[in-house]
Amino acid sequence: MSRQEITLSIQLAVKAPDVHRELVRIVGELDQFSIQEREDAAWVDVLVLEIGHDPAAEFETIRLLLKENVVGALFLTASEATTDLLLPAMRAGAREFFQQPIDAAEVKQALEAVLQKRLRELNPGSTVSEKGKIYSVVGAKGGVGTTTFAVNFATSIQALNKDRLVALIDMNPFTGEIPFFLDLKTDTDWEEIGRNLSRLDAPYLQSAMARHSSGVFVLPAPPKLDRELKMATGFLFKLVSAMREFFDDIVIDCGMSISGDAMKICEYSESIYLISTMSMPCIINVRKLQQSFASAAGVTNGRLQVVANRFEKKGQLSLAEASKLLGSDIVNIIPNDYPLTMSAVSSGKTVAEVAKRSQVAKAYRKLAQSVTGPQVGKAGGLFGLFR
Repeated sequence: MSRQEITLSIQLAVKAPDVHRELVRIVGELDQFSIQEREDAAWVDVLVLEIGHDPAAEFETIRLLLKENVVGALFLTASEATTDLLLPAMRAGAREFFQQPIDAAEVKQALEAVLQKRLRELNPGSTVSEKGKIYSVVGAKGGVGTTTFAVNFATSIQALNKDRLVALIDMNPFTGEIPFFLDLKTDTDWEEIGRNLSRLDAPYLQSAMARHSSGVFVLPAPPKLDRELKMATGFLFKLVSAMREFFDDIVIDCGMSISGDAMKICEYSESIYLISTMSMPCIINVRKLQQSFASAAGVTNGRLQVVANRFEKKGQLSLAEASKLLGSDIVNIIPNDYPLTMSAVSSGKTVAEVAKRSQVAKAYRKLAQSVTGPQVGKAGGLFGLFR
């Protein structure tokens, strides 16, 4: 079934008149969605529920609705977004939370995700969306090689297919080091792009982002934040979502941050790579991260992939021991070659540039091959400007 043949129903359980009107307006702009007015409808594809003065009772209602299988996706909205509200909401089964006043782009993004999911269900095995894939890289602790992994993973993806459009984003303000790792001079960071978010298109990104000799487009973090510039709530998530229209693959160095935008981006990621060494403190942190992703974003082992970085067979923990502690197999291994890695970092080169036939370079190529699959080209439109 094609996109044009589908119409999904949306019911609004929203008391605030201005919020209700805005949601009706947004839905009215979408061809594949319509408002369901009947309160006794046996099924609605999307229910938008406003949280009032009794959240506990409303969360119980959410559980019952999902248990009775009368609602496909459940979105929540409220005037305030607090941890005490968001975490129980997600645990109850809510897919999205819209803080008031409503952001139209955020609502449309969430509804598009519901539509894509339905299309995948109706057309198993087919590719229904050409949007780029996000790969988030998160460190179990400082110093485990998170940035090294992100840089070499992105450049390895690019090396496998020169026609792919690959972006590498540093989400670590103040401490971001990706330009240093690639010996790359950059004039624009994501805070600067935040000043021009309204003109975000392929030509602007092409001119604003620095391009490494490998072909990867790099967007660094700001060395300091401009206190006078008030970034919109969820700015980084919106930026990455918009970039999916222009790039085939987006690798994000999240550092050790899984709060705010980073968690939201991880939720929409194709895969999340948890970078760890085979030491007990790291593995304990990985376990905590697994639990955090599962409870806050509903992300489980299917998309969470632990990477044993700097792996040595005679390390503190064996792969079998670490896998048992984590409850899942560790299949991604980057062997330890500290002199090679440090040589690459200090010279501003990738591992493959320094030693293409090394075991470390081969490990990154193997990992890149696992995500690129067969070449799928994008034609026409703004993509030609990049190519």
